[in-house]
Amino acid sequence: MLPKRPTALLLALTAALLLFRLGSVPLIGPDGPRYARVAVEMRRSGDLVTPTLAGQPWLEKPPLYYWLAAAAFAVLGETETAARLPSVAAALLLVGGTAFFGARLYGPHAGLHAGFVTATAPLVFVYGRAAAMDMLLAAMVTGATGLFGLRFLGLAGRYAVPAAWGLMALATLAKGPLGFLLPGLIVAGYILATRQWRLAREALSPAGIALFLLVAAPWHLLVWRDQGRAFVDVFLLNHNVQRFTSTIHRHPGPFVYYLPVLLVGLFPWSGLVLSGLGIARPRRSPADVFLLLWLVLPLLFFSAAGSKLPGYILPCLAPLALLVGRAAHQMAVGELNAPAGTGPRAAAMLTLLIACVLAAAPLLLRRLGEPDWSLAIPFSAWCFLVGLGFRLRTERDPVAALGLLRVGAAGALVLLALAAPPILARRESGRALFVRAGGREVLVWGASRTAWMAGYFYNDGKVREAAGEEEIAAAAASGPVLVLAGPGERRRLEAAPGLAVDVLAEGPRGAALLQVRRR
Repeated sequence: MLPKRPTALLLALTAALLLFRLGSVPLIGPDGPRYARVAVEMRRSGDLVTPTLAGQPWLEKPPLYYWLAAAAFAVLGETETAARLPSVAAALLLVGGTAFFGARLYGPHAGLHAGFVTATAPLVFVYGRAAAMDMLLAAMVTGATGLFGLRFLGLAGRYAVPAAWGLMALATLAKGPLGFLLPGLIVAGYILATRQWRLAREALSPAGIALFLLVAAPWHLLVWRDQGRAFVDVFLLNHNVQRFTSTIHRHPGPFVYYLPVLLVGLFPWSGLVLSGLGIARPRRSPADVFLLLWLVLPLLFFSAAGSKLPGYILPCLAPLALLVGRAAHQMAVGELNAPAGTGPRAAAMLTLLIACVLAAAPLLLRRLGEPDWSLAIPFSAWCFLVGLGFRLRTERDPVAALGLLRVGAAGALVLLALAAPPILARRESGRALFVRAGGREVLVWGASRTAWMAGYFYNDGKVREAAGEEEIAAAAASGPVLVLAGPGERRRLEAAPGLAVDVLAEGPRGAALLQVRRR
């Protein structure tokens, strides 16, 4: 089992990293403000069944995030920090669960290494601080999958399977059918790979299925009764089936999309993935079989999907961290016997290569026209020094090299939290646009979704799309109106006869908040 004091320190470090400057970054992109707004409306209305956005049913996602965020808003107020607390809590569960599974599979030291890898992975850090459902799904799927694995390997009692079904129910309430499809895919793959058909009967536990239905079914039935066919069309067909089979939601990507995401998202532990895979012995170890299937099957599943986003791959982080954690422990005690091309030297070279890529981040930001590009220099320089130091010390002093990775990983996240807020605020949030709105209604014409959907949260929902210039001119007949316009639409309004346009603020993607009035 995990030692109590190091485990407590691990979770304390995780919480400190996740909470550091948590409220300094505005809600990002179009999704964060929308999800937070849905939770705000749920809290204000008291309706815990049908999510709404601007008073209209919002059926894209199930309610677990909204429930948790609404509870956080009730305690802390309607702030960015409160909106992100569900993801913070889920990230803590993910770290703790990964460490626990690692300890059961490979011993307490390997478990602690795996937990630390998870806690300091940039992908976990980013999505553990997001107002979104991805981390909730990852934590629950990881817990369910890990419990199935421990039970199949004889390392957990008979209550593990019902508990796994309960976690799948929560995962389903977090993000839909993926909550049971992903663990089911891994369980089925393990049964087929090992031909242990008796495990199918144990996996299909009547008590577990009953618990799943008890937790997950009531909301689905209630919202279906309330919304009928609309729930089936929007939630099940559009945002689950079509999201997987097409690029209807404008998130395409090649089949290998997630390989660089995982390598960068695990830095500076990425190189040790080679060693972790190299020492796996699926022919001799059922645990390794389960772990590799846990990694490969979801990776193939998401790689084959039509829509791709970095957060989708979070359920693959736990098995990767477990492989890396075991490799790190063996490296520390001098027992890492990885095949050629996967040993410490190869791991260090890959780490240094990724560090060099990250070192170029300021130059990329400068080329993109980011005025605060220099803020990324400390982060990039730190990453390069960590990669270089690991390369130089790996073979001479493995223990010191691993210590460098631990300090380097935590330090990189702190520097990222210092550098990112102003850059993200300018490029990926419309918060600054709505500061000048002062709570007045804003009409939207042609502005990017990232810019205008911030108004759902930052302007108390007083934002709506306008059909075009005629509607704006008609509204201005009664007095000055606020318009959030895209670049082309702004030029048309400025050139329109009879209209006077004042620019109040500018934001991402060329969007501008304008005050439009009759001349």
